[in-house]
Amino acid sequence: MKATLNLRFDRETIEAAKEYALKEKTSVSEIVETYLKKLTAKSSKKKFQSDNLIGILKQYKNLSNDEMRDLYMKGKHNA
Repeated sequence: MKATLNLRFDRETIEAAKEYALKEKTSVSEIVETYLKKLTAKSSKKKFQSDNLIGILKQYKNLSNDEMRDLYMKGKHNA
């Protein structure tokens, strides 16, 4: 059963999240729900490529998924 949760963010974050959701053909609610499920999972072995980028994504918000993946792979293999 779905329930409602109200959250407050600054306008810039909300607009960036909406743009990202639109590009990814999903919703902000789905993004938040997926993140919270992953965050609260007790034994999640699945590793996501974006895990290493959390916290610095704001500066890369205009990159496509392919560009972000390439940046990640470059850093991983040049380290």
